[in-house]
Amino acid sequence: MKVNRVAEKICRIRYRMKYKNDPVNFLSLVDNPDDCLVCLPSNLKFVLNAASKLPDIATIFPNRLIKVLVTSNIDHRSHEYIKRFTMDKPYSYDITNFYLPKRSFIDRISGKGLSICIDLDFEHNFFNSAITVLTKAPLRIGCRKGMGLPYYNLEIDIGDKTVISPATYDNFIKVLYNFKNKGEKVAPVET
Repeated sequence: MKVNRVAEKICRIRYRMKYKNDPVNFLSLVDNPDDCLVCLPSNLKFVLNAASKLPDIATIFPNRLIKVLVTSNIDHRSHEYIKRFTMDKPYSYDITNFYLPKRSFIDRISGKGLSICIDLDFEHNFFNSAITVLTKAPLRIGCRKGMGLPYYNLEIDIGDKTVISPATYDNFIKVLYNFKNKGEKVAPVET
């Protein structure tokens, strides 16, 4: 979903002023039983690779409802990974004239509260980035793509962003496993 460029610039300034970045205790949020929202890529050729990682995310963050946000035109009922989870998709009445999410849509996907929001779109997608910050989830995880705070408070560097493959998603999930101390050590952590 392509957001109007002028609206994106205005929203970037507004969100940076409006949403303050409070300190976050990552490990307590990982164990928090509130829901988890996973935003799938908008590019149709990456959706299946990202969706295949949903069971891994459910394993990493157990005992919580995993909500999946699909912004592309995929038949979610036929896909064996997506249909196991609660799925939501923005429709025309959920989007403003500038192709940004409306507050009613954010309230619907947030439900009774989110503790984690994961953006699996490794390309620039301001719609997903806006959703991560507007849901007010304390832990917002995404790929390092130049957005930073307030959109993501944990960015994972996947290396070469020009080549997105199943191995790229594997590495992203390995870092999440490593973050929870459930997987092999992937790489030293930069601070």
